[in-house]
Amino acid sequence: MLEIRELRLIVAIDEHGSLLRASRALGVAQSAVTRGLAAIEARLRGPLFERTGRGTITTDLGRAVLADARDILERMSGLDRHLNEARGSQVRDLNIVAGSYVGEGLALTAAGRMMELYPQVRLRLMAANWAEVARAVLEREAPLGLLDLRGFQGDPGLEAEALRPQPGLFIVRPGHPLTQIPRVTLTDIMAYPFAFIGRAPREVQAPLVKAREAARAAGALHPAFPALVHESPTVALSLVARSDVVVAATTIIAARLLRLGEVVALPWREPWVCIRPGVLRLSGRPLGEAEQGFLDLLRDADAHGHEEGLRICAELGVSAECA
Repeated sequence: MLEIRELRLIVAIDEHGSLLRASRALGVAQSAVTRGLAAIEARLRGPLFERTGRGTITTDLGRAVLADARDILERMSGLDRHLNEARGSQVRDLNIVAGSYVGEGLALTAAGRMMELYPQVRLRLMAANWAEVARAVLEREAPLGLLDLRGFQGDPGLEAEALRPQPGLFIVRPGHPLTQIPRVTLTDIMAYPFAFIGRAPREVQAPLVKAREAARAAGALHPAFPALVHESPTVALSLVARSDVVVAATTIIAARLLRLGEVVALPWREPWVCIRPGVLRLSGRPLGEAEQGFLDLLRDADAHGHEEGLRICAELGVSAECA
């Protein structure tokens, strides 16, 4: 007799196609999945999955188990819903996977409202490199993925919704030497220690590298580039007050610190200094109530963030245009 947790393990391996991805979806160590599967196969006296270099393939025995496993789990899920509704305390989980800039900007804003309007939803914001977001949605680790669409190559299994572009700015501490330059340039900026994410779209990398070379030719250059690699722009911003580091941040992420006067934005930007946020979801899959609610709140945050970005750029005297 198989237990419910064992049926969930078998279904997760079949859906995700590997023990590693199944362990991530279940929130357990891969070793626990391996041991659990071995115990089940020993009890059933046969393999449920064939292991290959690219993942797992379900065997005839595995398909026989899965034929009833999904139905049993759906019935158990329905029973849980009915019991929770009877008790008046139904709690649902909602996973959102997001790249750092969109996750720490729009997603956190929407999450704040989500907790207020949907108290019965447990929201899990899963941080990921923007290049991993599409994979996470395809493998059903989350129903919604947020990322910079410039890095998304398209996939027939995914639908993409573009949000408004967000201007980016170069942020420093008040009194930073760069604030004393009358007409600061990107070459001036790249001479100082720079904090950035580990992987950026080509449209952003190329101008930075070119300005870096110009700074080297001028003889003023911080040796390491980037000086700090961190996937969280919010964490990088916390270092600004204590050093001469320059941080690239979107207007929505930097807005609060700019209002407080804890940081300043340099009066230089070009249209490529931006992100193009978007939402990925599985093609043809209808959204549940909680998923649709989060998406609506994200759109509201997008509209507000766009207006605030225009205001910040206007006050700084730079264009808010995004390429």
